[in-house]
Amino acid sequence: MSLNLSSVEKRLVITVFFCMSFTIANLITVKIIDLSFLGLMVPAGVLIYPLVYVLTNVITEVYGERAARRTLVLGIAADVLFVFMTTLLLFLPSPANYTGDSSLAFVFTQTPKILIASYISYLIGNLVNARLTVIVNRGDSHIGLRNLFAIAMGELVDNIIFIGLAFIGEVPVMEIAIMIFSHWVLSLIWISIAEPFTMRVVRWAKRDDAIEGSNDTTVA
Repeated sequence: MSLNLSSVEKRLVITVFFCMSFTIANLITVKIIDLSFLGLMVPAGVLIYPLVYVLTNVITEVYGERAARRTLVLGIAADVLFVFMTTLLLFLPSPANYTGDSSLAFVFTQTPKILIASYISYLIGNLVNARLTVIVNRGDSHIGLRNLFAIAMGELVDNIIFIGLAFIGEVPVMEIAIMIFSHWVLSLIWISIAEPFTMRVVRWAKRDDAIEGSNDTTVA
C-alpha cells in the first residue's frame, strides 16, 4: 500500500485530526491538573492545545482563512454531535447493577458549557489577535516582538473568557484566576515550541507526494 498522499488526501487528514483534537480538548478540559508548583493549576485541555494550534495555523497558511473558518465549523459540528449524544445518554435508563451514572454525569453535564465557552472565546480571542496584529504592524521595526505581543494578548483574552465561562460557579474565583494565568503561560510556551513543527507540517501539506511518486515511477 502506497503512503504517498495527494494534496486532497492531506487536507482530509489535517481536517480529521483538527476535528478530533478540538473535541478531545473540550472533553478533557473537565479535568483540572495540579502542577505542584506555587499552587498553579490548569485545565487538562492544555495538553492537546499544541496540536490544535499547529493545525489551525497549517490550514490558514496552506489553504487560506476561508478554509480555516470552514474547518472550524466542521470542528464545532463534530463537537456539537458529541455533546448531543453524551447528553442524551444521561437521560437513558441504566440497569440496576450499573454504577457509572454519577461518573458520566459529572463529566458530560459540563461539556455543553465548555463547548459554548470555547466557541465564544475562540471568536473573540481571534478578533482581538487580528486587530492587534494590524495595529502593531503599522511600523517596520521589531515586527517579530510586536506579533508575539499581539498573540499573547489574544491568548490572554481567549483564556479569560474560556476558563471564566467554563468554570464559573464550579470553582472558586481565586482558583479560576490561577488557572487563567497558568493556562496563558503554558499556551505561550506551547506556541513557541510548536512553531518549528508548524513550518514542517506546512511544507508537508504543500508538497504533493502522489504527483512526486508518479513522476518517480515514470522516470524509473
